[in-house]
Formats: sequence, C-alpha cells, structure tokens
Amino acid sequence: MKNSLVMLLLLVSTSLVAQIETDRPDFTESPNVVPKGALQIETGFILENDYSAKEQRNCKIQLSERNFTVNTTLLRYGLTKNIELRLNTNYSISKVGNMNDILILDSTHNPNLDDIKGFQTPFIGFKTNLYKNDKLSIGFLGHLYIPELASVDFMKANGQKIAPEFLIPLTYDITDKFGIAVQYGLTWDGFTPNPTTSYTLALGYSITDKLSAYVEPYGFLTNNGDELHLINGGFTYLINDDFQVDLTGGFGLNEAAPDNFVNCGASFLLFNK
Repeated sequence: MKNSLVMLLLLVSTSLVAQIETDRPDFTESPNVVPKGALQIETGFILENDYSAKEQRNCKIQLSERNFTVNTTLLRYGLTKNIELRLNTNYSISKVGNMNDILILDSTHNPNLDDIKGFQTPFIGFKTNLYKNDKLSIGFLGHLYIPELASVDFMKANGQKIAPEFLIPLTYDITDKFGIAVQYGLTWDGFTPNPTTSYTLALGYSITDKLSAYVEPYGFLTNNGDELHLINGGFTYLINDDFQVDLTGGFGLNEAAPDNFVNCGASFLLFNK
C-alpha cells in the first residue's frame, strides 16, 4: 500500500531537477523527502485478485478473493530539510466467495459470499534522509499503525496494539537514465513480537524526460513463516514538475502470494509558502 522507486528513474533523472518525486506506485520508497513546507498528495486505485482451492465439508471449493482499494492516499509534509511527516489511509472493499466451477461432493454444501468494506488500519510516521551524494541516497522511515482508527470490518481481534514499521530504502544512479533501488523492512502486526520482513529490488529507466518505466521483484517473510514473492512493473508520466500519473501491474511468483493486481494513480506537489 506504499512506494516510490517508480522514480528510481525520477530519482535518476529527477535528483538533478526540482520536480515531484513519489513513493508510489511501486513498493520501494524513495529515500528522499519532500521540500520543507511542501505538502505532497499521492493517491490511487488498486484491484487485486487471488484464487485458492479449499476443502470444506467434503467439498472441493475454488475460492475467489477480489480486493478493491478504492482510494489509497498518502500525505507527505516537509517539516525540515531532511524530515517529512507522513499519514496514510486506504478505503477498501474485499469480496470473498466461491467461484462458478465447484465440484460438489456433498449435498450439504452451502457456498458463502462475504463482503468487507471500510478504512484499513492507517499509519502515521516520518521519513528522514540519512545520506545523499550525486549518485547514492539512503533513507529511513518509521511508521505506527493504529488499529483503533480502522473501520469495524477491518478491525482485528481484541488486544491488538499499535504496531511499528521500519523501512530502509537505498537508491543508486548507475547512469543518467538508469538506476537501481533496494529496500529492507520490518513490520509488526500488534499481536506478536515477531515481525514480517520485506525486501524489494527495483530497476528504473528514463525513456524520455517525462516518461519512466520500472520493474520490481519484492517479497515478504511473514511472522508465521509464510513466504510471499511477487513482481510488478509499470510507468510514470510527468504532466508537469508538480503533477505525475502512473500505471502498474504485477503478479505473484508463488502459491501464497496474490495472483495478480493492477494499480493506477496520481500525485500532486503543493507548496506552502
């Protein structure tokens, strides 16, 4: 839900020019902060599909899960030259049910359909740039997920606590048009002391001064031992120095990961003078 290497490219071609640099649409965050006194709004839409087979009361059911993130919004405010404040919120609709082709082995089978909608757990936090030169940039992000602010449908079991997340992104400009970014992250769920570990590796290329492309394998090692590996890629287009649009698609590389998803959005840089 969070992620800007898209501009790995725009990190490559943008680090030399005062123009918008975003944390979307990929999963690698930019290590750079927004300008002091500026407010940046990054918003978009995500459609995710996941299919799995399940045995239920002597029936083999092909389950279908479709998640619509109707609006994901990240607000970034430049507090100082090297620190930005961050607020993220997502409004989602999740539809879970059986697919049309079901092998019914027992007449007692009664398929279900479950719809969940509302605001997912939001986070507040900060980003700081630890180091930057002409080619290399390193950042650090700290977030706190606050379950009490989620909608009822997305609230988890009682006892969930405010949970932290730490991300360390790094970008390196190989040439004026080509760059690479990596990120390591730790995210807690508010229940157990064991975090979910995440990794990303993104390659970005500047096709023109306005059009950029990227590809990014990434994954998660969850706190219960599951591994999710995925890959996504897409494009960003710079309408002007303060306005960017993007389009992304991706798919899972193993059974535990979502099957596929598409993501589109827009980002705006507003200056508070």
